[in-house]
Amino acid sequence: MECSFGSENGSASEESIAYKVMRTVWVPWQRERRLVREQERVLATRRSAWLDAGFQHAVAMRPDGGVACWGSDEFGQTPPDGVDGDFVATTAGSFHSMALRRNGNVVCWGWNNSGQAPPDGVEGDFVAIAAGVAHSLALRRNGSIACWGMNNHGQAPPDGVEGGFSAIAAGGGHSLALRRNGSVACWGSNDDGQAPPDGVAGDFVAIAAGGGHSLAIRRNGSIACWGRNNDGQAPPDGVAGVFIAVAAGGEHSLALRRDGSIACWGRNQFDQAPPGGMDGDFVAICAGMYFSVALRRDGSIACWGRNDDGQAPPAGVRGPFKTQEL
Repeated sequence: MECSFGSENGSASEESIAYKVMRTVWVPWQRERRLVREQERVLATRRSAWLDAGFQHAVAMRPDGGVACWGSDEFGQTPPDGVDGDFVATTAGSFHSMALRRNGNVVCWGWNNSGQAPPDGVEGDFVAIAAGVAHSLALRRNGSIACWGMNNHGQAPPDGVEGGFSAIAAGGGHSLALRRNGSVACWGSNDDGQAPPDGVAGDFVAIAAGGGHSLAIRRNGSIACWGRNNDGQAPPDGVAGVFIAVAAGGEHSLALRRDGSIACWGRNQFDQAPPGGMDGDFVAICAGMYFSVALRRDGSIACWGRNDDGQAPPAGVRGPFKTQEL
């Protein structure tokens, strides 16, 4: 009896110690690990806030908080003097542009045929924005998403999208959102598999939506691709490498390596995606319909691809533009 009692008592003590270790060491470690991963996702997506490209225009953040614009201005999406303000992010759709104020409100300009760029802007407690062909998204601080503009494929539901999201991306007729757990939610047009209704599982840190394809960077730096692949813009096996930013254009894709160089793949009829990539000390990238733009660490911008409306001047665009962490 004494032996049996002593064994049970010892077992209880061991369980108590194990529970204490789990509660004081394992649980906090797991929580810290989760928070670190969430922070990685937030930081990885901030690069996309510095510049963006639309159909034939581009926008970039100035160090003073204003937005510089160049390229086609047919619908007022690219005012030559830019847009002044205390902004923290900018984005470009096909023919409209937006900027996020520090107070969380959104300013819009350009074509508004489907309500994608209301002249009075959109008020809210937003922390990120994304512009598609003719629809717009904004991520609230609480992780939910507001949508407005064209909704013919369900890409911009008027009631928005609930969830705990940390990043958003808007494509041709589809939308993506990165959950805090690393998986991707998709909605809108799925004709080419670019927005599977059940989403895409994975431990992702950044996302991008193109004309009909989607990209996501895994936490290990490799890239997953899905959707239209008629020009090799979304290889089903993905793209190996250690990347820190990704961009999806009309039918081409870009990815920024840790060393500052850029990998390119997909359609290249205007040299928007040279197979050998682009060398340089870049810190941010974006892809338009048939052109590409990249921000150097020194604050200047390089452009390549189609330039019929001045959207990709071969000499680049003089800065300085915003390069520090927001």
